[in-house]
Amino acid sequence: MSAIEIAQGIAGGIAGGVDVVPVSQTPCLDRLAALRPAERWPLARDLIANETRAFFAELRAHAPIYETSEVTLIAKRADVIEVLSIPKVFTVDLYKPKMGDFMLAMDETVVNYRDKSVMRAILAFDDLPKIRAVVAEVADTALDAAGCEIEAVQQLARHVPMRIVQRCFGIHGPDQDLLDWSYANQMDQFNNLPYDGRPDAEAIHQAAEDSRVKLRTLFAQLIPARIAQIKAGTAPDDSLTRILSLNLPASDHFGMDRVVINVGGLLIGAIETTAEAVINALAELFSRPEALAGARAAAIAGDDAAFDGYVWEALRFSPIVAFMFREAASTVTIAKGTPREKVIGKGTVVLPLSLSAMFDPDFVPDPEAFRPDRPFHTYLHFGYGHHECLGRYVGSVMIPEIVKRVLRRPTSRPLAPVDMAGTPFPQSYRIGLE
Repeated sequence: MSAIEIAQGIAGGIAGGVDVVPVSQTPCLDRLAALRPAERWPLARDLIANETRAFFAELRAHAPIYETSEVTLIAKRADVIEVLSIPKVFTVDLYKPKMGDFMLAMDETVVNYRDKSVMRAILAFDDLPKIRAVVAEVADTALDAAGCEIEAVQQLARHVPMRIVQRCFGIHGPDQDLLDWSYANQMDQFNNLPYDGRPDAEAIHQAAEDSRVKLRTLFAQLIPARIAQIKAGTAPDDSLTRILSLNLPASDHFGMDRVVINVGGLLIGAIETTAEAVINALAELFSRPEALAGARAAAIAGDDAAFDGYVWEALRFSPIVAFMFREAASTVTIAKGTPREKVIGKGTVVLPLSLSAMFDPDFVPDPEAFRPDRPFHTYLHFGYGHHECLGRYVGSVMIPEIVKRVLRRPTSRPLAPVDMAGTPFPQSYRIGLE
């Protein structure tokens, strides 16, 4: 039966008084409503993973602050920003069992402000052109060595930031150890929360704990050797040298323990997040012929400002995370004065849906269109507010430059879909180069 015949049949049914069941405008929410409250979060989690944008669009339009027994979903951009703007109310306490006294697990504390200031001082903005050049060199070398085909996750997307960790941050550990330690901590800190309900939660946490012990052992070797180089005037100019050369007074309470935890944080934050962003951006661009052509032209012309816009817009459609997470330290009303106003009780876990916020038509014009010229504040790729990613500026050159090196090769193309292998992170992505 043709589409015309189907349409005529429907019209005839209406004219003849036959009831026609309307198509629901909220199929995702209907499925959730059919469940008992205690059963809704597992389905919502599945919808976030597999029907992300459709589900988020329903939430924004019909249930912008949606409660389940485990978490509350925050879908509107204004409310996401509100949650992320009041860290003493919506806290990062869920990080503490995973991160201990690392600054990311602290809200507006002396330690947070001090450590963040120190790390921003050693991650100098003026280093970005040098870092981008190193990224280009390492990526091109890897692509040249690969020949006709590259497995882009292991050989490129993880490999390049690992070299940055070694050459620019000064963490000179064995390649596979650095990769394993970054992966183990990313799994535990961001994909092994109480509301995730993972059956292997304890094993994931133990792997992260073991990796941190090994990382501290590495620093016990690196730091004395680097201090000796500093005294001899032969130390390389990298993050480890800079932080050990600060000579902060004892009253600042920034001793060797803070050096280890903060420089170690550079490793944990750099590799896996960069790798996922690179693979997601490549896969999204390869799926869009018109955008791909524009991105290739900008890459070949060396127009980084134009090219980077393609990468950030690709990541709006396929970001590394769809949401962040916070815990309410007190009872609070959000979206006050609006029809969606809601009281959030103390202890509630809230998920600000950052992907949803980047598609909110109240803030993002024509959100379903791919527009590489959007202003950067459209995006929430590096978070927002007090806990915005410390490595934002390093990531802002590292991620697009790796993608650019691939697209500068005019025949680069995917040979198979991204393989997640049942994990939260890409595990394989084969790209043809010739």
